[in-house]
Amino acid sequence: MVKVNSALILYFTAFVIYIIAVLIDSDNLELFSKPIIIPSIYYYYYISVRGKVNYLFSFSILSFFIGEILHLISRVDFNISGLIFLLIPYFIILHFIIQDLIYYLKKQKIKLNTFSFYIILMLLVYLFFNVLMMMIEESSFDFFIYALYGIMLLLMGVLAFVMQINYTNRTILYTGIMVACFIVSDLFFVFYKKLPDLIALKMINVVTQELSFFCYISYFIYRTKFKLYGKRDIQD
Repeated sequence: MVKVNSALILYFTAFVIYIIAVLIDSDNLELFSKPIIIPSIYYYYYISVRGKVNYLFSFSILSFFIGEILHLISRVDFNISGLIFLLIPYFIILHFIIQDLIYYLKKQKIKLNTFSFYIILMLLVYLFFNVLMMMIEESSFDFFIYALYGIMLLLMGVLAFVMQINYTNRTILYTGIMVACFIVSDLFFVFYKKLPDLIALKMINVVTQELSFFCYISYFIYRTKFKLYGKRDIQD
């Protein structure tokens, strides 16, 4: 338990230092703190599952890390390459969410005739098209990357909310929080890209982006412990 706590302490310490670095615009402090965040939270996952790691999940974390480091080195020179590395895990996460939904469907049929579902669906579709319109002036390839981000987030958002309103457990709770963090983070990434003078937009992007990694790790820890797919549970 001490090792798990120490991993989390390292994560949150690096997280806070990174936020301070962004606030005071300190490149050196960012270079010191940001590379610690994802490895420390992955170490927390490694301890929590007692070394029984999922390699596809681990690859997604590595891809997140590479994308973060590329943007840390130079967001101008490595913007698209960084975005591609940060996009790859979204396909993997969507794969996991679909697996989860298929499992739950075998246990209980879903109900979509709720007012809240259609409100969320319309909101996600509205955000998707309006944010894309904001990026319409980008090059064709850049626009294609942003469109892929939007499609992945739209699908993850709809599926996560479907599970939220039909089933209840900690895995589903973290699924919803994780996807919400991804959506908010990427929305404010676009907003800050268009209005770079507003530091508040960047702060929301930074905070939700780094929190999304913690939620992703927590989601997968509980997913592993619940063992939805016939394997033996990992004991707490």
